[in-house]
Amino acid sequence: MTLDATTRETLIAIVREAGRDIVMPYFRQLEGQQVQQKSAPTDLVTIADQACERQISARIAAAFPDWVIVGEEAVAAQPEHLQAIASADICIIIDPIDGTWNYANGLSNFGTILAVVVKGETQFGLLYDPDHDDWVYAHKAQGAYFQRPGQAPIKLQITPETDLKSLVGILSLHGFKGEQQRHLALSAPLFQRFLSLSSCHAYRQIALGIFHFNLNYQLMPWDHAAGVLVLQEAGGVARTLTGEDYHPMLHDGQLLAAQSEAQWQQLAKLLNPR
Repeated sequence: MTLDATTRETLIAIVREAGRDIVMPYFRQLEGQQVQQKSAPTDLVTIADQACERQISARIAAAFPDWVIVGEEAVAAQPEHLQAIASADICIIIDPIDGTWNYANGLSNFGTILAVVVKGETQFGLLYDPDHDDWVYAHKAQGAYFQRPGQAPIKLQITPETDLKSLVGILSLHGFKGEQQRHLALSAPLFQRFLSLSSCHAYRQIALGIFHFNLNYQLMPWDHAAGVLVLQEAGGVARTLTGEDYHPMLHDGQLLAAQSEAQWQQLAKLLNPR
């Protein structure tokens, strides 16, 4: 299946609508029980996450009734629903608010992520910034693009940075444990800097050529399926540190995204303590 332009524009419109209706009206307006803890103090869900996912899911179900929908918050309630990604002919994966901790704390480092997976392979990815109302998207084998409302899409092509000292890496040290955490902390002086971003903005920034690599300790499909496709279509590479190519059913390992094959190989040697 190839997603046509009409389908793409429908999906973008659905996501933008949820941003206008729900995500931005709640931003910096959340109170008390509207923010809940899930598995840890930094793992939060808000009333906006839940309402946004419900609205996007309802709009997609109405427009594409044969598609299977897998949303982060639906899986939190029914973990077995995650298996639908592997079995569905067409599955749409939704992260209604990626970067919920930032969102709940009033930081503008969040986004909405959507991926269309056909028979286990990502065919379309969307990384939407509700705060600025712009988006990055990619079709399989058709390139990656940045777009603003009313403007023509701009094709993205990464020019890899080859100077190690100039690289800006995206990683969250708190998610790594023991010797690996220590190794990563000690490797920081090799690079220009490390910083932490939501997955939505991490993949956007690498595809836009602003930052250079991302090492992630957790592989949930709503965090990576869309972003990896965007990265690959812009010329980048994403594999686990053990060398396994990313796919949406991959849930174990640590994912290294880089601007090029040569950069990935260099970084994998430097960042892997083993």
